[in-house]
Amino acid sequence: MQPWAALPQGARAALEQQWAGVAAGALPCGSSVVDVHGTVIAAGRNHAYDAPGGIETRLRYPLQGSRLAHAEFNALALVPTAIDHATLTLWATQHPCSMCAAAARFVGIGRVRFIADDPSDDSPPEAIAASRGTVPYERLPSPLWAAISNLLFLYTSAVQRGEEARNLKMNRSRSPELVRLTLDLAQGDSLGNSARSGATLPAALAPHEAALAAIAELNFR
Repeated sequence: MQPWAALPQGARAALEQQWAGVAAGALPCGSSVVDVHGTVIAAGRNHAYDAPGGIETRLRYPLQGSRLAHAEFNALALVPTAIDHATLTLWATQHPCSMCAAAARFVGIGRVRFIADDPSDDSPPEAIAASRGTVPYERLPSPLWAAISNLLFLYTSAVQRGEEARNLKMNRSRSPELVRLTLDLAQGDSLGNSARSGATLPAALAPHEAALAAIAELNFR
């Protein structure tokens, strides 16, 4: 297991945004931007399914409640134009979708790092790779954190729609053990309650570490 404290700052920031998405009952997907020293300069989560909210919320998250409000867009929107984007790394909890990959190319991001594959994307591997263009992509070498990140990604869908959720149906054959654990944790919204209570992500998942490690070994190597 790669301990929480040993993760790169960008990975921790993206996962913290994902955890905030669990607390909000939103689609849990997180992103961050780090400079050449690995210091986080921006972070954001997916707000696509959040209610637009009042004017204060809309001023802070102008894309909220729209299909553009992906985590990567919300993180990139906080990076000033004047910064040399070629020196920056975009972190994402899941491999950026084609829209976010295009945005990373367009703004000139130097590198993309991601924690897990996107469990909602059933595109052929060659199409996903092609979406990167010439931007170098690198996966975090941690099967355990990939399993954790995808559990969080699927979690709100499991809470809201249970076994009928599209994302869970898509992953039933890919990682049945992960889907089973996600559905178990969604009973009573245990993770959401933990996130809203102020519990950290590592603390909330500590009781399930053995199960997650087994899932990582089976499906995320």
